[in-house]
Amino acid sequence: MTPTRPRRPILADPASTRPAIPPEAPHGIEPMLSIADLARVLAVSRRLIERERAAGRLPRPDLQMGRCPRWRAETIRRWIETGGRA
Repeated sequence: MTPTRPRRPILADPASTRPAIPPEAPHGIEPMLSIADLARVLAVSRRLIERERAAGRLPRPDLQMGRCPRWRAETIRRWIETGGRA
């Protein structure tokens, strides 16, 4: 059996992506991050976000609209500061 090489993370091309954190919302409404937004912020694929969420390694969404989870930017910042522990 041949040894497998460690996988390198897939990094997003900064020139081809929109800003990771959406601009300020009007009237003090805090923007929420979708799975796609979270993938851009962390420079990983959507599929990786979905797998990590299913495994319980992401924080619980702050809002669940049907099958569409949303996180506050502050929730993700705290999660990163704690070393990515859900």
